[in-house]
Amino acid sequence: MKKIKNLFYRESEVEKFVEKHVELVGECYEKLKLLMENFYEGNYDEVEKLAKKISELEREADEVRRKMELKYYSGAFLPFDREDRILLTEKTDKIADTIESVAFSISLSKIRFPKILKKNFREFIDAIDKTLKAFEKSMENLDKDYGEAIKKAHETEKLEENADKVERKIIKKLFKLYKNKKIGTVKLLGLKEITTKLGHIADQAEDASDRVLIIAAKIRG
Repeated sequence: MKKIKNLFYRESEVEKFVEKHVELVGECYEKLKLLMENFYEGNYDEVEKLAKKISELEREADEVRRKMELKYYSGAFLPFDREDRILLTEKTDKIADTIESVAFSISLSKIRFPKILKKNFREFIDAIDKTLKAFEKSMENLDKDYGEAIKKAHETEKLEENADKVERKIIKKLFKLYKNKKIGTVKLLGLKEITTKLGHIADQAEDASDRVLIIAAKIRG
């Protein structure tokens, strides 16, 4: 009986860590949204401040991830479930890593953002945001409502596909601007790298949602 109580206690602790971890990942993206607005306007002092804040949030998320993993290795959740949850934690953490990488790239680039692309990038940031929000909802429901967790994981996949379409549209437009001599080689390559890295955020959310599906399916049988 004592072992069962300890198991449930550890699981309860892990659930709190999961909630905090997902919250920190979400905060990273909220800061990135602000960073992008300053990037469009060329406010690089603010871009650097926000990039630094994102790094701090990413480190905090990393610390929470390590604490979670220690709880898993100490026996939280049953063995058949534990490995999937560790993988889910790692995949979720990669979202924060990718956000930090994008922020760092932008802060170093000092690119003068082409105003003609502002609408496209805002559409892209919104598409990624919707993908992340759906993933967050799937995580929120993982141990509460498996049906809803599965539904939101599938929604994450669909929203990632839309983000992917917007990404391809931007890259196509970048090459068109380059071909028409509206932007130079350095700007083309810099903005293409930033666009690709932004797309990886949605990709990572979709990868993590796949693990939610696996966990929910195993539990439901």
